[in-house]
Amino acid sequence: MAFRSDPADHQLLIEELIGIFRKEGFHILGADGVAGTPRAKSMRNDGYGDQQGKTPDVYAFDPKRQRYIIGEAKTGNGDLETEHALTQYNVFLDQFDPSSGKQALLYIILPPSIIPEFNTLITHYIHREYWESIILVSSTKWDEQFQRG
Repeated sequence: MAFRSDPADHQLLIEELIGIFRKEGFHILGADGVAGTPRAKSMRNDGYGDQQGKTPDVYAFDPKRQRYIIGEAKTGNGDLETEHALTQYNVFLDQFDPSSGKQALLYIILPPSIIPEFNTLITHYIHREYWESIILVSSTKWDEQFQRG
């Protein structure tokens, strides 16, 4: 796990994303820093960045779509375009259910003000065929005082 300068802000986004997942009927299989929920397991890295497995902030299953869901929280405070983050995006988008072959969906929750920056980053760094598997979530609980200056 990478060192964070903004752990409370990051945790706020994780908890908001879990609430959204529960509202959607997803089964939470693992989450970072949430009492009563096991930590998500590290995901295999098939050759990206530092070659190390990456652990998502939230791991869930959508019983309606029969698809695994990976959730990641980004505050925009130096965590969007680092080598660690770029490796995370690639590793998480490279996860497929071994029994069905379905690609996992990657939900990324962000403060509203950084969504345009993140869209630019994704179109620059991530292959086009993965774009439809990325779902951006605009935080509704993000307090503007936490935005980077």
